[in-house]
Amino acid sequence: VFMIQYTEVGQSPDEAAIVYPPEYATAKIAFGPPAPPVGVIKIGAVVPLSEPGAYESGAEMKMAMELAVEEINKYGGVLGKRIELIVEDTAGLPEKGTAAMEKLITKDKVVGVVGEFHSSVAIAEIEVAHRYHVPIIISEAWSDKITAKQYPEVFRIAPAVTLFYTKIANFLADSGFKKVAIIAENTDWGLDVTEIMTKVFKERGIEVIGPFTAERTVTDFTPQLLEIQRHEPDLLLDIFTGTGGYLIVKQAYELGLAPSPKCALVSMSTSTLYPEFWETVGEAGRYVLTKTVWVKGVMLTPKTEEFIKKFKAKYGRDPTFAAMEAYDSVYVLVEAIKKAKSTNSDAVIKALEEIEYLGTLGKISFSTQRDPPMAYHQWLGFNVFMIQYTEVGQSPDEAAIVYPPEYATSPIQYPPG
Repeated sequence: VFMIQYTEVGQSPDEAAIVYPPEYATAKIAFGPPAPPVGVIKIGAVVPLSEPGAYESGAEMKMAMELAVEEINKYGGVLGKRIELIVEDTAGLPEKGTAAMEKLITKDKVVGVVGEFHSSVAIAEIEVAHRYHVPIIISEAWSDKITAKQYPEVFRIAPAVTLFYTKIANFLADSGFKKVAIIAENTDWGLDVTEIMTKVFKERGIEVIGPFTAERTVTDFTPQLLEIQRHEPDLLLDIFTGTGGYLIVKQAYELGLAPSPKCALVSMSTSTLYPEFWETVGEAGRYVLTKTVWVKGVMLTPKTEEFIKKFKAKYGRDPTFAAMEAYDSVYVLVEAIKKAKSTNSDAVIKALEEIEYLGTLGKISFSTQRDPPMAYHQWLGFNVFMIQYTEVGQSPDEAAIVYPPEYATSPIQYPPG
């Protein structure tokens, strides 16, 4: 039994608000146009919008956040006030993340902050949030250290590295790889992923070549790739974000290393899901594997499809899971303010600890368990998927799903030869 309510003229039933049952509800019953908001509640957003940051991801996250704020204000804001989103570019640099947080909290007087893509930047940002006792919801930064510090102000929707990549590593081990080469960025995220996957592979009796590390500003990976090629691995792991991740794929392919008939290539970056990936790598992207927390066709909640339609209508492109995390982050913070009936930090933090919000990626709540340390204020309900591109220019929605088994549409494929 469902009940829906039309909120726009000419709206289809698919676009209407779900008001019953509670577990699927996307809105409460509305009794006419909401009263116009009076006053402003400021929310901060931190994302990379320029190099050397993963600016493609940052731009998409910003789009999703702005869409959420637009919707919230359309239906009356929160506590009778309009939400104002103040966005700061961190450029993927910890020092810029620190400066952005200082500005948002001390000058702009935000009541909370959402966002961030890079773990090293998020680790710097949470120190500022903790010092000023302002809640922050990390949307898309994965390092264990972020929640393992167990600061009361810090919450996270993105997966924790250990919880996510242990599953990926075991899947790759189960797939029969015997000799794995790793090249990773020298950041908190890159080093964390490398450590976790290396540990699993060695426990499973798999030889690990490297790992080789480099700064995120490096553009020529030929020396490392030639050394890797000499060892004849059957799997290359590219643990780089943004442009560096693209260039590793392109250069490994040009050297005949991977993807090849004898060596698969996994690119771990969310950036692999963007159109810019194909603009840089071209033919080299065919047969590349990557990870995601959502694949098209898997509607995790009634809000999943609703968000996708709205995002595509507004921006002319399909969202990735980074956009979904950013969108949910804004709504979760606003719902906590609504639940707290206040913008007081203590009240909002308490509301976040108690919240159960049905978002685009699932029912979001935050764990208060302290063991393992990274589980504190972590959403534990995320999903793990791996996909593989099989055609040049393919979108993530068209790619083959290779993991988990219950959703797989294909085994791992290799170039002919």
